[in-house]
Amino acid sequence: MQMDILIIFGLLILGCFINFIWEPESKRAYYVALTYLALTILLTVAAGLVFLGGIQCALVLSDLRSFLKYGGYLSNLLLGFLMVNIMFKLWVKDSIPENGYLFALVRTALWGASILTGISFITETVWKAVNFDKMHHFFAGSGYAAWFLYFIMAAEFLGGLGILLNFKLKTGPLAAGGLMIIMLGAVYTHIHNHDPFSDSYGAVSEFISLSLLLIMYFFERKIIYAPADPHAYSLNES
Repeated sequence: MQMDILIIFGLLILGCFINFIWEPESKRAYYVALTYLALTILLTVAAGLVFLGGIQCALVLSDLRSFLKYGGYLSNLLLGFLMVNIMFKLWVKDSIPENGYLFALVRTALWGASILTGISFITETVWKAVNFDKMHHFFAGSGYAAWFLYFIMAAEFLGGLGILLNFKLKTGPLAAGGLMIIMLGAVYTHIHNHDPFSDSYGAVSEFISLSLLLIMYFFERKIIYAPADPHAYSLNES
């Protein structure tokens, strides 16, 4: 499990460094973002099938888990590439491109990260509900009152929903920040219980995803409030 976290960091960093070898224009980077979005949708569907689909076939489950593992690695690589590519276009060049692809690039990458992260928390809440007795036993053994489990389940569900509704309600930063606090609490609980570090892997990986999501929200805000020609973000322009 510790190696998986190192691999995640390594792939994110590798994606960042790819920009020093290949820095595509906004239009081509936008197509990379579309690929990332499609991959996150497939990963979300696969995760739902594995954890909630009730699939009994061992071969199918094995294939889905392999796809989740290696597809997740690829998604981290693409996200690392996209984030640094966007940063270069916003800060290193210190200008907003005169076409609409940067805005679309940021929005598409943000959609991908939002779908992957938001639905994972909603799925986790459903899993907790299905395995409620097991979760109740864990919370009780950790010294928490029964109501706290209900609170965490509600908070994770609403947090995941808030991330998905960010494009309409702008609730993403608040939801991501709240979920990061919950993930830190989860890590603390496992440390307090003297659990192996592998038990904290899920919380640590989610914390990393939420941190990257907050950076993407910042990118989006910088573009939205950038002093630029409002027509510069139309994809219909040549």
